[in-house]
Amino acid sequence: DLPVVILRPFNTFGPRQSERAVIPTILRQALDPEVTSIRVGDLTPIRDFTYVQDTAAAFLAAGSAGSISFGMPYNAGSGSAVTVKDVVDLVVKLTACTKPVVQEVSRLRPPKSEVKELLADSTRFNRATGWKPQVEFTEGMKRTVAWWRSQLQEGRVRQEVNYAT
Repeated sequence: DLPVVILRPFNTFGPRQSERAVIPTILRQALDPEVTSIRVGDLTPIRDFTYVQDTAAAFLAAGSAGSISFGMPYNAGSGSAVTVKDVVDLVVKLTACTKPVVQEVSRLRPPKSEVKELLADSTRFNRATGWKPQVEFTEGMKRTVAWWRSQLQEGRVRQEVNYAT
């Protein structure tokens, strides 16, 4: 028998995340001077965002905890509900962005493919490992904004602006 741990991290975010994910897409549009607006789709989906440092710590905890049950799925998330609108509002606040936020029908997912709410219950994982996220969402966003600012200032981002917009 192979000892396998099943860990389900919830919406990891932070530096180096692909621009295809919601947070980097919004941040790039807010911070990039070549982009004139923040274009979004549905603002109502709820997500449980976990900073990358906490996700990495969860994997380490899953691999080293003696009380883990092999084959049992464990959730690793913050347990905090954040809407896409909350993300946009926080990005605007943290970046002092004055660009208009534009909802576009073309950015809406088909109704059957959009998951309206993803929220972790990490109780079982916490009991087995003692793991809890340490970086609160706003602090993680501050760190991510700082990383994006430095990447843009150093020209270390994709040159095609339309990739994120």
